Amino acid sequence: MNRVAGSKVSAVIGMVLGLALAGQAGAVHVNPRGTGQVLLYPYYTVNKDQQTYVTLVNTTENAKVAQVSFREGRNSRTVLDFKVFLSPFDVWAGTVFALEDVAGEGGEGAAVLTSDRSCTSPSFWTGGHGMINGSPYARFTSSSFADDGGPQGSARTREGHIEIVALADLTGSLADAVTHRNGVPVDCARVANLNAPTPEMVAPGGGLLGSGAVINVGQGTYFSFRADALDDFTSRTLITGLDVLVDPLGEVNDAGSTNATARVFTGDGIVEARYGGDTPNLRIDAVSAVLMADTLHNDYLVEPAIGASSDWVITFPTKRFYTDPFAGAGDGPAALPPFVELFDEGASCVQTQITYYDREEMTAATGGFPGIPPAPLRPQLCYGANVLTFGTDTSPDASAVLGSRLVAVGFGLDPAFKAGWARLGLDPDAEPHALRPSLALGGAGSSGKVFHGLPAIGFWTVNLVNNNVADGVMSNYSAAVPHTTRVTCTAGESGCR
Repeated sequence: MNRVAGSKVSAVIGMVLGLALAGQAGAVHVNPRGTGQVLLYPYYTVNKDQQTYVTLVNTTENAKVAQVSFREGRNSRTVLDFKVFLSPFDVWAGTVFALEDVAGEGGEGAAVLTSDRSCTSPSFWTGGHGMINGSPYARFTSSSFADDGGPQGSARTREGHIEIVALADLTGSLADAVTHRNGVPVDCARVANLNAPTPEMVAPGGGLLGSGAVINVGQGTYFSFRADALDDFTSRTLITGLDVLVDPLGEVNDAGSTNATARVFTGDGIVEARYGGDTPNLRIDAVSAVLMADTLHNDYLVEPAIGASSDWVITFPTKRFYTDPFAGAGDGPAALPPFVELFDEGASCVQTQITYYDREEMTAATGGFPGIPPAPLRPQLCYGANVLTFGTDTSPDASAVLGSRLVAVGFGLDPAFKAGWARLGLDPDAEPHALRPSLALGGAGSSGKVFHGLPAIGFWTVNLVNNNVADGVMSNYSAAVPHTTRVTCTAGESGCR
């Protein structure tokens, strides 16, 4: 073999090995099978006499520690943080409820109740704020609202979203300590007192599964949903000390790198994009990239004859990193892309565009024809967690189904429309939204990949009321259905490949 040919073969071998190693390093992505290292729950609420039931499941044979963060819906500020230690095949569960439902508590805020015995830090059983029927609860706090210019009262804790991030897998004596014997962990004190990583902590694997349900016991409604799961989020342990509460969602990483790679499922296949480098706070773009959507699609049903009402939940899990300087948005006068406003005076709005159809493709109550849309409606979504309610009032005080106070404004449904589907554009011509370009990988003159829209998750909730089940008997029927999404990627002349 001559030297030139040998050099070519070496180059090919090097390229193949590089691709293999890149594949081993992994890239954060939404796992369509529903398990992962990160779980994102689009919504919790205690409004309208409702409670929210939350579960976290360890589907693996490895013990784990994860951080659970309840975030209020206006600016995604933390209202409760704790670590949970899961033994193999363990479950943690809790119920978010309104404090006003507890005798002697009062106030407008919310809290979480659990009868679960899995170890937590801090402990619900020794450090909780009260007991209900022998189970402890912890109140949500409004202390993190002080510097953001929004409402300061505890009522702000009544609705929001939840995220859970795996921090490490546990081995050796740590795994033994959190493993249940006769329904109780062996030694919670062993892990509760840890304040730094140890050799018995390793990078977390996936396998976390989550679900939630908004429940109204009196009405008999039950809106259940799965948490969105992200896998290949981290290649290292994320514990920096159990006595220090951090924001681990921003710690996405590739193995042995200062970067984070996203694997994004588009209509044209799978696109990989890398973020990070020497610029601070860019790795979070990898998480946003896998959640990006330029369009959301779902059904609606508001037929009066069957007592139907509909809400859409639309949550931006990473929005705080772009609109809240406290979370890393920087000290500049403007928000970071893809968002356009810093959080100020209780809101940070983006403009969207919605088109709705009935079940016969009509898009206007009178004079509408298939393929000829009406003038665009431009709802404003101003919060971390938003609810678009399908009614005729363009500025309602609360949403129809969930009783949300974080309602999108500027949208009203024509009363002639009773059932159909809608398309919510998150990248409208009037106010384009696009994530910052990824790192350019093609050398001089190449351009990074740009995903258009906003990082969004959520679902449609529908409630139907039957007043004629029997004499004096009324029945409610409820459902929650996740949105479908579309995302567009551009990258100069080369496109996204």
